[in-house]
Amino acid sequence: MTNDRRLAQQGETARQQGQYDEAIAYFTKAIALNSEYAWAIAHRGETYCLMKRYSEALVDFNRAVELNPTAWNYAHRGAVYRKLYRYDEALGDFNQAIALEPNYAWAIAYRCLIYELTYRYAEGLQEFDRAIALEPSLYPTWRSKRGLMFYYQGKYAEAIACCEEALEQDPHDYQALYCQAVAKAAWKGLIKAGNEIETAKIALRNRVNSPACGIVLYRLAALAALEGEKDLAFSHLEQAIPLEEEAIELVHHDPVWHDLGENSCFQALIGKTANRPTTVEILPLSTPSNPEEPEH
Repeated sequence: MTNDRRLAQQGETARQQGQYDEAIAYFTKAIALNSEYAWAIAHRGETYCLMKRYSEALVDFNRAVELNPTAWNYAHRGAVYRKLYRYDEALGDFNQAIALEPNYAWAIAYRCLIYELTYRYAEGLQEFDRAIALEPSLYPTWRSKRGLMFYYQGKYAEAIACCEEALEQDPHDYQALYCQAVAKAAWKGLIKAGNEIETAKIALRNRVNSPACGIVLYRLAALAALEGEKDLAFSHLEQAIPLEEEAIELVHHDPVWHDLGENSCFQALIGKTANRPTTVEILPLSTPSNPEEPEH
């Protein structure tokens, strides 16, 4: 193994172990030895992305695509564009990736996300189903995710049916419980959805101290908004925002917030990130490694 490839492999090992600063150092040394080493450049870009240093990530992915326009490089540059809210460019990159590899499930799932982010829910649902058919492990709670996609379209019966399927698989799926509650409230009214709302709140409160606390607090905020408890809703949302970067974005898709759109306290909360386009929750997909390995 040449020195540049040895350094790149050390960088990739560090990246996979979450040692991002160390990974950047190794990749940078490898690139210093070989300025056209596309694999190392792309994986340094991926590391920058994991560090939320998206502008630096984009510079690396632009160079990697220029040197080696693979499906992996296009798809992962698309994921960076998504983080920068440049959805047209993201969609273009995912289209390129899928044209090169038609069954690239990870890219298809992210193309679904871009459709969601731009309110093209029906197209997003088609892509989501295609991705799950190819690789169900991409999204373990895919049934409740489908429910949310139907809910955003106002298809409440379909949303509830998806949630019921999800709860048969996992009775503690708090995303399914949340979706079931808000969909029923939108369809049948708050009184008839009372039991589902209370069940969802209990499930969410049980997870406030979990690693998913940001999205849990967001869901609790949304349920409070649904029930007209504005102060509680704003309190939970304020706590959720620094913990879950998608919280503000979710607000713009979830109908429970619509009646609060003109509220000054609500505007003050979401105004902290007013420069963000209206988007929706990112798929919690794992990040696959580039199949190319440093040569021996």
